[in-house]
Amino acid sequence: MNQSLLDELKEFKQCHKNNYNIYFHILCCCIYMALLCLLFKNYYVVLIIYIGLLLLTIKNIAVVSTIFILLAGIIAVGSSYNISKLYLVVLFITFYFLPDLSHYLTNEPTVLSIDTITPFTLFTNIFYLLPFSLMCAIKNEDF
Repeated sequence: MNQSLLDELKEFKQCHKNNYNIYFHILCCCIYMALLCLLFKNYYVVLIIYIGLLLLTIKNIAVVSTIFILLAGIIAVGSSYNISKLYLVVLFITFYFLPDLSHYLTNEPTVLSIDTITPFTLFTNIFYLLPFSLMCAIKNEDF
């Protein structure tokens, strides 16, 4: 993992110690990443690209495999419904911001704030929230 991602992960771990917060993040992230994939016609291609990005940057096969299995299952179920693109976008935004609620309920600080947001931190927050949450859940120190 490159140094920028390691720095983001280190900061993420400092704000994610409560197991309820972490598991809620995993649930919400699985849903919003599956919804993001479903926004595209070739949703499984988007999933493969996402998994490829994770394999190139994280290189933790167990975490990436778990993400693939979880997202493929959710996408399989979600694709069987005829959900409008607008509804998918609304659900994506809802599940993306729901983890902030768990920070409030568990009294843990959030990583992103309006003062510290950059394009890189936003990209990292969207695409690496799920793998970082899984890493915190399994307490894996070998990233």
